[in-house]
Amino acid sequence: MHKWHLFVIIGLTLLPVPASAQLDEPVPIPSTRQLRGLSSDEATALIAKLEEAQGKLRAAEFQSFELLSGSIAAYEMTKVSPREAFLQMPFEKAWEIRKIATDNRLWQPFKLAYAPDGLGKLYWDIEVVLGYHGTLERVTMTYKPPAPF
Repeated sequence: MHKWHLFVIIGLTLLPVPASAQLDEPVPIPSTRQLRGLSSDEATALIAKLEEAQGKLRAAEFQSFELLSGSIAAYEMTKVSPREAFLQMPFEKAWEIRKIATDNRLWQPFKLAYAPDGLGKLYWDIEVVLGYHGTLERVTMTYKPPAPF
């Protein structure tokens, strides 16, 4: 083995090991909502649409959109029904809202992120799909760990 290989190997063993994605102390949520691909007015209208659907469900009004919710099997959130998870979701506290690019003109997908305990902790990844006329078609909520950094 060449001497420089040995130096590279020794140098790599001395590098610090990166910290886990699950931080001990949560990182505060940004004070300004992070918007990607949509305006502040569009984000506000999307949240209003979700809150309106919550109100109608609470009032026992029929809602025809698909509602799905889940998590990793070992997490407590699997014990909560999709309807209950949706009704408890504080959509106005979503810290990130993205419009998802699609070739389907009939569907307008969005992604919202809500981190109840701060960034770097378990969070809700929420996909909202609006139909051609802006009607709520599907809400999928997944409670999961953050991506490793």
